[in-house]
Amino acid sequence: MKYAYMLAVLLLVGVGLPMLIPGPDGKPIISPQDWLPDQQTLDTVRQQGQRAVQAVTTSTQKSAEQFETLVESSGLLPEESKKPTTEVFSWQDRQGNWHFSDSVPEGLGASVRIHRVKPINTLPADAAGTKRQAQEPQSQRLQESDSSDNRLSNILKEIQALQEKSQERQQALDNL
Repeated sequence: MKYAYMLAVLLLVGVGLPMLIPGPDGKPIISPQDWLPDQQTLDTVRQQGQRAVQAVTTSTQKSAEQFETLVESSGLLPEESKKPTTEVFSWQDRQGNWHFSDSVPEGLGASVRIHRVKPINTLPADAAGTKRQAQEPQSQRLQESDSSDNRLSNILKEIQALQEKSQERQQALDNL
């Protein structure tokens, strides 16, 4: 606490004293106007800030558009997400019951809520209406897991070889 008071006094003396001591022209050495920027500097900084914000905004928009184009063209999105959204309308009747429809009933224009729904997590129905056989994906998964197991074992062998080489180098350095 004692040091805080000493620091405050030093700061007050260091900043306040030059404002009281007269210079050769009779005016104080430093005035508050010397610390404050002039209007031209403020305008320049404001303009540069606005240009920077505008540049960041346009580059962000361009990057987002390029990213969307890249994702759409790469096929990473499922077909359902490429479809336009579906509008569902909801309204409440006088009894308090909620109703949902794909069309707006007449006479309820202002009290109808519009919900935009994207089809997600949907699968097309089979033509015959039967369930799909789960054997094909399982055999595919087994083949994928075998190949990933082979890759993992190769990686582990490479790690062991690197460790052995590192130990040999360390022994050679120790022998020096």
